[in-house]
Amino acid sequence: MPFSESASILMRTPDAGFKASPRARTESRRVPVVELDFLMDEEAATGRPEAETDIDLRQLRHHTKNALQRIIGLVSQAPGLLDTPQGAHIAAELERRIQLSASISDALFGLTRAPASMTDRLRTLCANVADLLSDPTQVIQVGVSVRGECPAHLRDTVVRVTHELMGNALKHGMRRRARGRITVRLHSEPDGRTRLTVTDDGNGFHGRPRFGEGLSVARTLADEFGGTLSLRSDGHTVATLDLPAEAPGRTGSTGRA
Repeated sequence: MPFSESASILMRTPDAGFKASPRARTESRRVPVVELDFLMDEEAATGRPEAETDIDLRQLRHHTKNALQRIIGLVSQAPGLLDTPQGAHIAAELERRIQLSASISDALFGLTRAPASMTDRLRTLCANVADLLSDPTQVIQVGVSVRGECPAHLRDTVVRVTHELMGNALKHGMRRRARGRITVRLHSEPDGRTRLTVTDDGNGFHGRPRFGEGLSVARTLADEFGGTLSLRSDGHTVATLDLPAEAPGRTGSTGRA
């Protein structure tokens, strides 16, 4: 199945993180993997007036950015740490992983800045999860395709399930593999029905899949909106989330964009 015009293909290369592949259709859609500006004012960046943002969330964002900035600053100022190649490597890796974790939290919850569009949230999430969990020597391709308009009340659930399915594909499907590919597709029908599929060409599984912590969380998220989560292996491992337009008892509910 070919990618739609909103698709992007990201390539993780050893020691370089993710970069846009020449196969990507939209050249301006490169995902910033470790770019996280803790000094950015999220209200100015999103154009949302102060009154529209929950004060508790704004304070949490401010606290989190300050704390992460301070940790990175302490690492860079540690006496003697940067004087050896090993110390410099540890400092760089710690900063990189803090940046990745913060960027993932932004895509999931808007932890240090307000959430971006659905397409950007998924691209950022998938690229950073892959970079955080994969081995530095692995070459992993990640394809992301978004079709249709995901209903607002389903967006957070879709992103959170994507996080768990990406983690599962990397930890199990790509374990001890030098190369691999993970494809994420989100398709929303005009009536609001939404399907997410995460496919990997990794190790696969035999028999019934085991639902560990990550998959159990994903299934619980699906259940809350009357959806289903399924796994199958046919040479590739395919995880599918199906969500109805409206879950029983949730009519008129809204979610964060």
